[in-house]
Amino acid sequence: MPAAFDWLGVGDVALERPQDRSATRALGGTAARLTAHAAVRGLTTALVAKTGDDAAGRIVRAALARVGVDLHFAPVASGQRTTVLRDTRGPAGLRRLERGCDLLLRLDEVAPPSFLRARLTVVSGYSLSIEPARSAALGALAAAASRGGRAALQLDAELLWSANARMARRVLEPALASAHRVGLTAADAAVLIGPRTTAPQVAATIGRLGPTLVYLAAADGGVELLDGDRHHTLPPRRHGIPADRLAGPAAFFAGVLVGLTPRKAGQAALEYAHLALRPSPRKAGRRPARV
Repeated sequence: MPAAFDWLGVGDVALERPQDRSATRALGGTAARLTAHAAVRGLTTALVAKTGDDAAGRIVRAALARVGVDLHFAPVASGQRTTVLRDTRGPAGLRRLERGCDLLLRLDEVAPPSFLRARLTVVSGYSLSIEPARSAALGALAAAASRGGRAALQLDAELLWSANARMARRVLEPALASAHRVGLTAADAAVLIGPRTTAPQVAATIGRLGPTLVYLAAADGGVELLDGDRHHTLPPRRHGIPADRLAGPAAFFAGVLVGLTPRKAGQAALEYAHLALRPSPRKAGRRPARV
């Protein structure tokens, strides 16, 4: 029998190291963080990503395993380094990236649908940056239906743009055409569509490129949802901006997966996003407030 999961994450994984050595290190990489949040939400999860055989790789793998993410399909690259992120607060273009092997993930390292089944395949847009990870990400999106489920994409256009400005729009279009669900932020929308476009216009524009469900995290902490031809504007919670920008979309994708209506899933995602802290390799547990 093939391995079967609720959620299959595909893409980047990293360790975030703040400049302040007294601050907590955090699990990095969009695919890894989304999958960790999904595991905390109670889904059976697996991650397809590549880490190095170094201390950073051991830290992030231990953090993922601790919350229940299956890593049997996440190869350790002998002699390679795990990606490390520094100065992660502020604009994407100012962040320091010590690139490792996660963007070396190849299409042939993504287990075939006959062997690995998933109700939802969730891909990181940042993995579209360069080859061979781009082909692995696009292949994972295209194969989602063959795995018995749907495809979801977290755009990460802001990060993708800073990594490769000329290719960002071009590589996102085929990815969006394959995705049923998409998550993005106001910063992503500003890169792709322009800073003066309203949230409903952004969601509608993304929807016309293929996705049926769009989760747009607004700059004020609220959410704009597109559900087919229906728009839902969910106001921000009074607690302020979420600590982790990926907690909301992860909870939204998870909520829809377990049968909530998109509006109810969006409301649950808003609540979870304001409870969840940044994923930390140092602390274990399956509490909603900590990955």
